Amino acid sequence: RVLFRSLKMAGLALRDISGVQSTSDFTVALENVLNKTLLASYSITPDTWRTFCNVGSVTDFRPHPRYRTGYMSSLATVLEGAEFVNKTIPDASKESITATTKGNIVSLSRQAIVNDDMGVFSRVAQQIGRAVALTIEQDVYATLALNAGLGPTMNDGLSLFHATHLNVGTGAAISVASIDADRVVLASQKDFQSNEILDLRPSVMVIAIGLGGQARVINMSQYDTDIVANKFLVPNKVVGLFASIVDTPRLSGTRRYMFVDPSLMPVLEVAFLDGQQEPFLEMQEGWRTDGVEWKARLDYGVAGVEFRGAVTNAGV
Repeated sequence: RVLFRSLKMAGLALRDISGVQSTSDFTVALENVLNKTLLASYSITPDTWRTFCNVGSVTDFRPHPRYRTGYMSSLATVLEGAEFVNKTIPDASKESITATTKGNIVSLSRQAIVNDDMGVFSRVAQQIGRAVALTIEQDVYATLALNAGLGPTMNDGLSLFHATHLNVGTGAAISVASIDADRVVLASQKDFQSNEILDLRPSVMVIAIGLGGQARVINMSQYDTDIVANKFLVPNKVVGLFASIVDTPRLSGTRRYMFVDPSLMPVLEVAFLDGQQEPFLEMQEGWRTDGVEWKARLDYGVAGVEFRGAVTNAGV
């Protein structure tokens, strides 16, 4: 109803541009209503990246470092009468993340406003809000897909998932046994100076849509699904291992990913400029053409910030 009134007022103003009123009298009201429509669509568009990515903030468009400190390992034994030995604080490993701007301009013609076409305006606002949300989703999976599914190149020149990083499981079809083997790989990771075993536990599995059902069966079954087929009730040693299973058509093939809870050990990060996660909208009156122009933008970046908190398996 508010949208209808705003469009109608703007339409009446544009019917007679020589009158006392002009579109500038209604731009703020129209922008406010359309902005609410956009943000509503943006907020309800489903996404999966928040399940396994960390949300961060950057202050400008320059590369921003992401440090991961080392561990001091265990304390040294002090014999009777002996001095305490100094232990150095380990240096930190560093990755970086950079925000860029994503956006578009949509022109709203005088004819459309005069015609009071609520359907067109609301659909455009909804589509832009949805497009902004999907852009982040697409960028995250595009980042994960780099280097043939091994993720972005890290500061050491290697892909996020690499044999040298000790985060690539032995290729095997998804099963109780192969998931348990990947779990062991993840738990065996050490800090970057190899002082401390991190003993990380998986929280999220990310997998192609076609394998999602099987992954959920394995995660929820009380008994080993591979052995049950042979009529032996062997307890499932990975039951409930994952808090979330993300199956998505944005992935294909048999490769799967196992992530630690991003609040504990972030692997991928989406960083927003000044922490602003909602798209910015502004409008201005057209001069060369009658109507208004509507610009929506969002400033963010996606990057790999740590390789120790995840394991991938190519499957078969």
